[in-house]
Amino acid sequence: MKTMHLSAILVGLSSLVSAGTFPNAPHVFAYPKDPGNFQPAHPDRPHGRVCKVTPDATDSGPAILAAAHKCNRGGTVFLPPGDFVIATALDLTFLEDVDFAIWGNITFKQDLELWPTQAFQYSYQSASMFWRFGGTNVNIYGDGKGVIDGAGQFWWSAMAKNSSVMRPCLLGTDGLHHATVTGLTMLNPPGWFNLISNSTNVLVSDMTMLVGSQLTGAPAKNTDGWDIYRSSNIVIQNSKIVNTDDCVSFKPNSTQVVVQGLDCTGSHGISVGSLGQYQDETDLVEDLYIYNISMTNAGDFARIKVWPGVPPNVTGSTTGGGLGLVRNVTYENLYSVNNDHVISVSQCYYAKNQSVCNEYPSKLVIEDILFKSFAGTTSKKYDPQIGDLTCSSPDVCHNIELVGINVTPPSGKSPVFNCVNMQGSNLGNITCA
Repeated sequence: MKTMHLSAILVGLSSLVSAGTFPNAPHVFAYPKDPGNFQPAHPDRPHGRVCKVTPDATDSGPAILAAAHKCNRGGTVFLPPGDFVIATALDLTFLEDVDFAIWGNITFKQDLELWPTQAFQYSYQSASMFWRFGGTNVNIYGDGKGVIDGAGQFWWSAMAKNSSVMRPCLLGTDGLHHATVTGLTMLNPPGWFNLISNSTNVLVSDMTMLVGSQLTGAPAKNTDGWDIYRSSNIVIQNSKIVNTDDCVSFKPNSTQVVVQGLDCTGSHGISVGSLGQYQDETDLVEDLYIYNISMTNAGDFARIKVWPGVPPNVTGSTTGGGLGLVRNVTYENLYSVNNDHVISVSQCYYAKNQSVCNEYPSKLVIEDILFKSFAGTTSKKYDPQIGDLTCSSPDVCHNIELVGINVTPPSGKSPVFNCVNMQGSNLGNITCA
């Protein structure tokens, strides 16, 4: 391999010159499903500059930023084995034709006072990011070596004392187009593992995401695997997730998304929503395909959660009253192990009771939903009930179909569903109790 040289050495950077250590973006493809006309980053572009960032246990942020500028438009930013502590929020939304090879161990400074002044903040559900990636034609990869460690217990313990503590997600995108994110291990996020926002044509593959042991009285909170928000043509596949909240969540305006080949444990399911949380705002989620998923020890498996309406004299509500549509969603070939419910459709999310939900039904429509080819078992929590289908009104639920639901409760009794306001759907293949 030809030796590569940088034209200049920046502080915290060095040339990558040794043969056999040159990082190359892996060849990954959306398989077996894709959204159609899916175009993530191409891994075969010629490599030019390589900017190797020196590990720094004080603050690697400035060096990573300098490397991103220097190797942008054709180069590779390389974080070799070693410890990288980031104490400066990194706005990496200017990227073009560049790779990030992460072989080291990345952590973020544990400082409750620092990040509220540094992190990138979003109004939706108070989301925030330590660093964010954006731009065009970007590959971010760990080759099975790179680790992003959120030191979650520090943040969970702080939250146990103050529920308003900011807890940024471990990896965020904002305006990232034609990209891949592969081969990384992510540990113990303060909040969400990943937020994919305002992005298109992103392929995520071969990730390992783990929430470890937690202190009594300070458990992990809101550790969603992936939250997708205002993004389209996204594929998430072939990954293992052990967490305490949604394995994948489709937030408002998620369209043309495929999720396949995941192994999820301890989660709240593969969830559409929650939607309709913000009064008079319109949320659209459509054209989702969730395929070949294994789920173990979760609350729900396949899930759609929508907030109900609000009384007519209420304005500015953040607990329901939103508008919108969930349409053309397929869950197929799902295997359940000890999950409380295999299917949960609720338009009464966080409602005090069904009566309140009936009085103020949701304005957000759910239609053309298919649950197909489910197998496995549920937990004993609701035995013999294996699912819940609750619409706030039959006027806003249409054409929800269940086919081939071969899931059994531990008692061996005939499985049943709780069904409310489902007159406009095809439930002929299940028993409603």
